[in-house]
Order: sequence, then C-alpha cells, then structure tokens
Amino acid sequence: MIEDDVFRITIPLDKVATDEGREQKTLSEREQKIYNMICENLHLSVEQVMAEFDISRTTVFRDYAKIKKVTGAMYDKKTSTWTLD
Repeated sequence: MIEDDVFRITIPLDKVATDEGREQKTLSEREQKIYNMICENLHLSVEQVMAEFDISRTTVFRDYAKIKKVTGAMYDKKTSTWTLD
C-alpha cells in the first residue's frame, strides 16, 4: 500500500437488512395515529395514549422514541408539552 492510495469497502445488504433500514425511517400505523394526536394536542399525556390504544406505558414510551427519531418531535417534561419540527 502506498500512502496516497484510496480504498473503498463495499458491504452488500440483503433484502431483510434493506427492509429493516426503511422501517426505521417510517412510522407504523399506531405510531402515525399517536403522532396525529400529538399534532392536535401538544399536551397529550401518556395516560391518554394508553387508554386510546389499550397499550402499556412501556409501549407508549417505545412509540414516543420512534416518533421522536423519525419526526424530530420533542417532549418537554417541565412544561408537559410537545414541540414539533
């Protein structure tokens, strides 16, 4: 090898890996409904989401994390409000 040589590494992805990458950038149907609820009510509580979808607190937080990652929405614990990008 010479110092000025340029190397390229190519890692082929199979269909499963490609599909998983796409899923991480899109919201599921329930996550989209929760996001729509957030857009309508910036003071949406975990309890309201739990009651609406009959899901656990843990599931709500998992959905919130995905919504934050995909949409950039942020929740402020001090003011109990969502901020949308």
